[in-house]
Amino acid sequence: MKRLSFLLAVLGAALAVAGSATAAGNPFGVTVVRFQHGTTPAEMRASVDAAGAVVVADLSKVDAMAVVPRSSGFLARVNRDSDVTSAFPDVLLSNNHRERGGHDFTRAPDFDWRPGRDFPDPWHDLPSFLGVTNPEGVLQWDDNRMNVPSAWRKTTGDRSVVVAVVDTGVDPQHRELRDQLADRLGGNFVDCDDLHAMVDAGLIDPSSLADCRNNDFEGHGTWVASRVAGDANGFASNGVAPGVRVASYKVLAAGLGGLTSWIVSGIVDACSSRDVDIVNMSFGGYLDPSNADDQQVYLLLNDVMDYCRAHGIALFSSAGNEHVRIDRVDMALGGGTLEGVGQVSDGPEGFATATPGDPDLENYDLRGLLEVPAGLPGVTMVSATANAIGAAPASVPLRWRNHVGARDQLAYYSNYGSRVDLAAPGGARRYQIPLYDGGDGDILYGGWGSFGALSPRGLICNDPYEAALFNSACFKLAGQTFGWLQGTSQASPNAAGVAALVLSARRNLRNRPDALVARLENTARDRLTNYMGPNDPDNLSPALDGTPCLSGFCHVDQSDPIAFPDAYGAGIVDAGAAVR
Repeated sequence: MKRLSFLLAVLGAALAVAGSATAAGNPFGVTVVRFQHGTTPAEMRASVDAAGAVVVADLSKVDAMAVVPRSSGFLARVNRDSDVTSAFPDVLLSNNHRERGGHDFTRAPDFDWRPGRDFPDPWHDLPSFLGVTNPEGVLQWDDNRMNVPSAWRKTTGDRSVVVAVVDTGVDPQHRELRDQLADRLGGNFVDCDDLHAMVDAGLIDPSSLADCRNNDFEGHGTWVASRVAGDANGFASNGVAPGVRVASYKVLAAGLGGLTSWIVSGIVDACSSRDVDIVNMSFGGYLDPSNADDQQVYLLLNDVMDYCRAHGIALFSSAGNEHVRIDRVDMALGGGTLEGVGQVSDGPEGFATATPGDPDLENYDLRGLLEVPAGLPGVTMVSATANAIGAAPASVPLRWRNHVGARDQLAYYSNYGSRVDLAAPGGARRYQIPLYDGGDGDILYGGWGSFGALSPRGLICNDPYEAALFNSACFKLAGQTFGWLQGTSQASPNAAGVAALVLSARRNLRNRPDALVARLENTARDRLTNYMGPNDPDNLSPALDGTPCLSGFCHVDQSDPIAFPDAYGAGIVDAGAAVR
């Protein structure tokens, strides 16, 4: 069975692909039971109790319960109930591509900072940072590319607009976010009993039990929240829509990921709120439509997205970092036909970027798989763009150096294809190629990656490789942690932040997710030329660091550009045009 785990759609040291993540299985027995629509929660509980199981997550708003059987034979007994439509093992969708480690990241930037109340915040328009200047000439170049300063003349966001960040949690003490969190919304949906069961089964390290607490021990969710709505408080930098609020729905454990039941619980809770307007999901994975259990997981998630949209909530998600083609298809699944499904191409563009030296192409074969959640019908899939192609050394192929200076290229890691709806900046290394093909100087910091707040306790800033200057470049100032990331994880909150500005300026679009997305698409910036190509199966030359590329697909095809609609969808979001 081909199944890939949910992965945070963020790139630091390396691409997160099939070979770097595994599904840990379900050794502790959590089962999802789905019921006929109209079955009451009390009837669901009675059914599973009679069959011999304990409810561990109430998913009744989407006609399901997550349970732990007390004895063998539970599935046979519960399936005798005519109200039960399916019962299948919950899936641990894991994110274990990061390595733990210690790192001293207390180095402060070398520039004169003084507190103030001018807008934007003092770092936003810095012409250089740590001696590095990027082509835009401002630290937060991504706002300029989305024409956000123009939108700010009309609105910086309305406090009544709330963006739900479904992620690894948010650091509530970070200076950029502590006043931005919506009261009485969100929570921790990572079940502590499940974590203990995983520790007892030897699947995870006991340190993972920290995620029983409602904080961010990865750093990812904190970063995403800060990009949407980092405070305009006269300190450091601010988000796209600093006037709106964010709510933290923690569904992923640090370095691990989450069970389907955690993810569903968090999203349903967010969409049940009368206050949430937008949901951002900067994570992703792939399911096999030929596998019966994967089909049920997909159908459950599809029902969750339908539930959110029925409640007037717009859904944004990262396109994925495997650099594969995602086709928009109609598919028969579970006795019905779903429209607008995101399926990985069956051709050579269905192979993810390979790691040099890895001879096993099977690790990267995503052909025919279904992407979730970005590829679910009704979810806005956002691809990622780079700042620009920086001046590369002679070791970089000439055909790529000929494009030096080109801005807003599809990022070398971003998924693409007809399923992409919109594009937004996600950042990329200076030379816009994988690190192993760029070498020294192919950095993220200084405005090549995308800048945001990070958690001082998080894995991103405590992994010495991830926190290094050519990756996240974590640092502290006045006790607050910041850094650069790249990925479609960064593109999705950029687009969600622009959507929040639009809802603030155009109240008639609230509770109308289709109309909101149509507004973003109709005003998107579309006068762009893309030079980025797909992965190159014919290029078996070694990486520039000398590592053999034994399986192909280690390099980008720089002579065969991906067409505009497949790279950008309708185009790069334009906040100024969208709020007018």
